[in-house]
Formats: sequence, structure tokens, C-alpha cells
Amino acid sequence: MIEQVLLVAILVIAAGGAAWDIARRQIPNWLCLVLALVAAAYSFSMFGIQGLAWAGLHGLAALLVGMGLFALGAIGGGDAKFYTAGALSLQMSQALPMLAATALSGFVLMIVMVIGRRFVSRANFSVSELRKMQLPYGVAIAAGLAITLIGY
Repeated sequence: MIEQVLLVAILVIAAGGAAWDIARRQIPNWLCLVLALVAAAYSFSMFGIQGLAWAGLHGLAALLVGMGLFALGAIGGGDAKFYTAGALSLQMSQALPMLAATALSGFVLMIVMVIGRRFVSRANFSVSELRKMQLPYGVAIAAGLAITLIGY
């Protein structure tokens, strides 16, 4: 029973982070912290202390990669922390499925935004405009997390 409550809480918090990212193009630290705590509680309730350790390893790997991508300017710092917090709900064996689901969701998000911008502006949409476009990647992270959690 507690596992289902925690799972729903993770999905609601992730959806909240996605909505926040759409509205403000940032994800607050406090939301990442709440997600991390609930995700860790979920891992512990599902898999015990050993499962929490594996989830922590997944989170550490996600944080290191995320901070590297942030340093390169590929993603925002909030996105890196949000992904890391969500990763704490998953085992290390679920790292690649979450990454794939998030990347695919990000690709779909980019296509939707490009089509939306073209439709709204009815103007020529250049590659330089695409480079300037800020994707609310928290949406892709939340979708990837949900797909991975529900799919397993």
C-alpha cells in the first residue's frame, strides 16, 4: 500500500516539476529535494536497504553526468538535479530505460515545439532560432520517469 502511495506522489511531484518548467523554464531546488526524498523512500520500501543503495548509485551517476552536461551548456542545472532526484526511485538496472525514455520524450517535445512555433508564427523558422529555443526539459524528464516507473 505505501509503495503505491509513494509511486503516485513521485508521479504528481514530477508532473508538478514539468508544469513549473513549462511556466518558468526552471525547476526549483526545493522541488528536486522533495522528489529526491520521496523517490528514496520509494526505493527503500520497494527494495530494502540494498535497493536504496543501488538507487543511490543510479542517482550519483545521473548527477555526475548531469553536471557534466550542465557544464557544457547542454542542459540546465535544474534539469540535472530533477533527473537525479527521479533516478533515486529506480534501480541501476533501470538507468538505460529511463535515459532512453527521457531522450525519446525530449525528441517528441522538441518536434512539438518546433511545429508549434511554426504554426503560431507562420514565419520562416531558422536553425539559429532552434538553437535559441529553451526546451522545458523537465517535461521530458517527468515523462521518462513515469514511463520507466510504470513500465517496470
